[in-house]
Amino acid sequence: MLAALPGLFGSAAGQGVVDPERGIVGVASAVRGLGGVKRVLIIGAHPDDEDTALLTWLVRGQGADAAYLALNRGEGGQNLIGPELGVGLGLLRTGELLAARELDGARQYFTRAYDFGYSKTAEETFRFWPRDSLLADVVAVVRQFRPQVIVSIFSGTPRDGHGHHQAAGALAREAFSAAGDTRRFPEQLAQGMRAWTPLKLYRSTRFDRDASTIEIETGALDPVYGRSYHQIAMASRSRHRSQDMGRVEALGPQTTSLQLLENRATPGDSTGETSLFDGIDTTFAGMLGELDAGAERDAVARAVAAYVERLERARAALGGWQTEIVVAELAAALERLRRARARAEQIGASADELRFVLAVEEQRLESALAAAAGVVVEAFADDDLVVPGEEVEIEVQIWNGGARAVEVRRVTLATPGVTQDATAGALPPATLTRRRFRVAIPEGAEYSIPEYLRGGSDGAMYAWPAGTGERGAPLGEPVAKAEVEIGIAGQAVLREIEVVHRFADQARGEVRKPVFVVPAVGLAVEPKTTVWPLGRAGGMSFRVNLRGEAAEGVSGLLHLELPAGWSATPSEAAFVLEAAGSAATVDFTVTPPPGLEAASYVIAAVAVTPDGQGWRQGYSLVDYPHVRRALFFDDALARVEAFDLVVEGGLRVGYVPGAGDAVAEAIAALGVEVDVLDGAAVAAGDLSKYDAIVLGIRAYETNTALVANNGRLLDWVRAGGTLISQYQQYAYFNGAYAPYPLSARRPHDRVSDEAAPVTILAPDHQLFNRPNRIGAADFEGWVQERGLYFPFQWDDRYLPLLESADPGEEPKRGALLVARFGDGMYVYTGLALFRQLPAGVPGAYRLLANLLGFAP
Repeated sequence: MLAALPGLFGSAAGQGVVDPERGIVGVASAVRGLGGVKRVLIIGAHPDDEDTALLTWLVRGQGADAAYLALNRGEGGQNLIGPELGVGLGLLRTGELLAARELDGARQYFTRAYDFGYSKTAEETFRFWPRDSLLADVVAVVRQFRPQVIVSIFSGTPRDGHGHHQAAGALAREAFSAAGDTRRFPEQLAQGMRAWTPLKLYRSTRFDRDASTIEIETGALDPVYGRSYHQIAMASRSRHRSQDMGRVEALGPQTTSLQLLENRATPGDSTGETSLFDGIDTTFAGMLGELDAGAERDAVARAVAAYVERLERARAALGGWQTEIVVAELAAALERLRRARARAEQIGASADELRFVLAVEEQRLESALAAAAGVVVEAFADDDLVVPGEEVEIEVQIWNGGARAVEVRRVTLATPGVTQDATAGALPPATLTRRRFRVAIPEGAEYSIPEYLRGGSDGAMYAWPAGTGERGAPLGEPVAKAEVEIGIAGQAVLREIEVVHRFADQARGEVRKPVFVVPAVGLAVEPKTTVWPLGRAGGMSFRVNLRGEAAEGVSGLLHLELPAGWSATPSEAAFVLEAAGSAATVDFTVTPPPGLEAASYVIAAVAVTPDGQGWRQGYSLVDYPHVRRALFFDDALARVEAFDLVVEGGLRVGYVPGAGDAVAEAIAALGVEVDVLDGAAVAAGDLSKYDAIVLGIRAYETNTALVANNGRLLDWVRAGGTLISQYQQYAYFNGAYAPYPLSARRPHDRVSDEAAPVTILAPDHQLFNRPNRIGAADFEGWVQERGLYFPFQWDDRYLPLLESADPGEEPKRGALLVARFGDGMYVYTGLALFRQLPAGVPGAYRLLANLLGFAP
């Protein structure tokens, strides 16, 4: 396990944050949790479901070891801050969870589940996520983490709403029973896991306070941090920026409420509980009682008692900030803890849990000792994107900022295919030493694909590759890390540090990035999706973007692999990428054969060097200041969707951006001239030149210019324009931004089954007849959902045009509403066009073409 370090706290994800693992705060935080055993696992469905206040209270307040298990990574949601959806959004939200855990101090786990979108029932959810497979993942995390207490965020009943929530609640209950049963998932036991029986199961009552059996005060001020646990938790919560989760860090009392569901610790009446750990022996003495009797048990007991005594002395010295005494006492405690571990190794299976606990305890104690001694270890590479076959300079820095000398016993650098050692030596107080390495990345080094993405997917479940280590880990091992063994007061302390690239941004200051292994040439084709009406003459344009990271540069030939009968001009093109960071573009005109049939066609870009080396994929960086940078790969492909489509000529469209979507690009793919309207254009630009203006999803949440100038847009509609609002959230309905009243209920109406039948209520309406005849076939092949945030009630001047419903629900008619307003038309649609258009769904493009040409 990597030690807590600035590269993972703040500086790789941003800067200017005080590291709670260093200095006197770090020592106090670490020591608070030593000498006892408190482990709690919280189980939810998505990023942002976790109870951050409870996690913070547990870790920062109680010194417990706590973790959050999310069933999925949020791939099916929307993105408030950028364009990433799907796998890219999952990586962003994984980073946001890790950034949140940096503040509250908990661990983070996942299952293999891919977020396939909103679900209304657990039954539907388990059709996408095989129940037994998902339960196996949850049980594996329980068996690895070994919590005494499990807290389920959800009840596992329909009152949880989202089907993913219901599934998470049900699986938490099942795992509570199954994890300790050796007959369940025996293959995990064969892999070295141990059956584990948690003692208590709680569920959150945040939406059901009357059922609470315990209230935990999370608003108390912590003297170590100078903030309440709730305040820290809200800072943690605010790291979920892609989900519109910014929070005020309020002062004063706050509580977290829970209901005790099962209690193996003290079966019976749960009234009068004051702690999650009531009835659980969280001391080492309790574990010693479980050991087989004998001389070794007595020796372990003596060593543990000596360890606890030294720990108490360290705590007493810490209370007076006597760091010199703290170092001596923690070193002595570490020596006695190691003696206890060595003795425990001589005992059989009865000492398994004790050995597990002492190993974790030793890691935490080493961190506390290094912090108390003022020893800081960091490792920096001279580049963040490295290519197989090239060399990279890495420097390990060891700073003894304390008052006593320490000994650098070993410095080992581990990178792909290479392990190197550097010289050892004494390090006096107030001294910085450096160890430099020059590392050659092997030609066959694997690219930095996140571990959970390496095996691809099987439906809505990731196919994790075998032998990946700890099940449910967020991302996998870093590309390079340094191990430094330091002698502090006679005890060896191991610091394991990720190698990062550090540089100065003139606007932001110091920035740190993880090191990734990437291809020498990355390719991307745009547009990713092209619409081609059957019978259209001429050719279509594609641009291939090349990105080079080889220090010596790369040159070669680029060509497109085309379907049979298609041609490209040029047939191939030379490219030159002169150095790392170079970019180039090549434009192609692709011509399909006459008589093209309706189908989906794929075009691939391939770059080849004179020596025959080839590349046919690219990579994208998910890179925001508040999260650790992530990387994912994508084949350099473009898709051409050929189908019957008519687009009115001469249209000009304005697009007002909202949350990240690719609808403006889809409008352009129709061959329509589209302008993306910035704040100045919305406020003062000439709107009269547009036939239609389209509002991006959630635009009233994200676009202040739109909110400020909504009246100007309505005036434009009144004068004869057509405004098309894609789905908006409650800020839109509550703000009365539409020309006539609309309202949405809570939770909002939506149709989550992408195959749900759609009834056209007014078949003769212009929107379904000009220029394309829209019918039932146009609603086939949709992805993830029909739509969301459908209005529930509306003014009589709106005309509902569609009706749809999920199985077993009442029909909903708010998916597409139109109203005449002055001389113009106002359209609100909750249809998930922002998902269908990038997926190349023909019916969505045909309907979009009709919407853009809609006029009074």
